[in-house]
Amino acid sequence: MAKRQFRLPGVEELNKDQDRVLRLPEDGQFLIVGGPGTGKSVVALLRAMKFHENKKYTFLAYNHTLHSATKQLVGFDLVGSTLHSWFYKIQYDLTKKYMPMIQKKGKEKIDYDKVIEIFHKLDKPADDSHILIDEGQDMPPKFYVCLQELGLENFFIVADQNQQITEENSSRQDLTNLLGLEASEVIKLKQNYRNSHPIALVAQHFFTDIASPKPELPQAANAQLGTPILYRYSDFKKCIRFILREADRDPSNLIGVVVAKTDILGICKDEFKNMELELDNPKPIIQSYSSKDKQKVNINFSEGGIVILNDKSIKGLEFDVVFIMVNGFKIYNNNLDGMRKCFYVMSSRAIKKLVFFQSTNDAMLDKILPNENILPRQELN
Repeated sequence: MAKRQFRLPGVEELNKDQDRVLRLPEDGQFLIVGGPGTGKSVVALLRAMKFHENKKYTFLAYNHTLHSATKQLVGFDLVGSTLHSWFYKIQYDLTKKYMPMIQKKGKEKIDYDKVIEIFHKLDKPADDSHILIDEGQDMPPKFYVCLQELGLENFFIVADQNQQITEENSSRQDLTNLLGLEASEVIKLKQNYRNSHPIALVAQHFFTDIASPKPELPQAANAQLGTPILYRYSDFKKCIRFILREADRDPSNLIGVVVAKTDILGICKDEFKNMELELDNPKPIIQSYSSKDKQKVNINFSEGGIVILNDKSIKGLEFDVVFIMVNGFKIYNNNLDGMRKCFYVMSSRAIKKLVFFQSTNDAMLDKILPNENILPRQELN
């Protein structure tokens, strides 16, 4: 497949706020907040490069897809893992016992109180290793207390409270209080480098939380491919054909297809595989990942193609074009803000083009979708 631009920006390409982050002292506790596309992950990775020679750092990403993309982006053997994998490993290495668990709302969760108690009894000395955490808002406050009980002192956390996707999470205020941060140790990134103006406008519609600064809208003159659109469809195969033709227009584009459920992911994958369609270029590579498959991430983010992911796995990533399959997403317990955050994360992944597909109306979802001035509706023929 055709290569796409997938690299870290150089130091000379950073704005003044990002440059300020790079000039922070090596030791200490710091929180970087900002919306999608503001370069939070970029500054975290550039900071990791400072510590790479002595290896006294760990770069932690929230999910496996983000961890894989991050490793491909830096071009060196990044010392890192996912947050949960790393936490389970250090707990087992220290205690030789499995992670203490507790039942919450019918689900098995980490018993952080028990882990804090266990780690406290270990009486670990101060540890000058550097812990860099991407998407730090998706871990609960007690997770950070556990790390402090291990003697860890150097934290660099990037977070966006508006992108919380877990029930157990940390607000900006939680992190500020836990780490005892001064105002100078919390840096806001506001400039959106990812989205075109129309895409940013749609994403901003889903913004719910004033604790993180709204990314600045790109200049309207920089709009690349027009306004995002929601297509109504009666035949799912038409969506598949539409996406394949979009991929055929520019084989270097990496296209993200976002679904709500694993079974929908499987249906999409089969439809792409079985669809026979005359194209100008070879049929694009179809890649996917689901945490339920217990497989490694084998997605090449430096080449064009089509990637099918659910809303949790797409977090932290970016794609040239994003298609969101609206059907399957459900609002439970009238939690409109929770679904707004979900759509904020999904829609803000797109660089050039954003398309929604919906077959049937959902009164609850329709409440949170932008009006037709921002997100026009059209029948898919």
